Amino acid sequence: MPGQSTPNISLQPVSVMSDGGSHEGRLVFSGSDLVAVFAKISAEENAGGRSGRGGWFLEAGFGPCGILMTHQPSVFPTLEEAIAWVRERLKSGLASS
Repeated sequence: MPGQSTPNISLQPVSVMSDGGSHEGRLVFSGSDLVAVFAKISAEENAGGRSGRGGWFLEAGFGPCGILMTHQPSVFPTLEEAIAWVRERLKSGLASS
């Protein structure tokens, strides 16, 4: 719809079981819809990444953040950058509906 703005984003802390261990994570909601799950990873877990630094990995994405709608991003250095990416994807996805 023209003039439609990106819905409010809210985060819920959660523990994410990944790679054999428990990681700090965030469920990301747009309104009442779950749009992404991020897990915080260490530099060692991101050894294959270009930076070799820890950050926030997209464990799962839904709707405009899903694998069918976008290439899975690399690890985001900060949670703020991950959320900015979610906002961008939602804005793009909502504009095309």
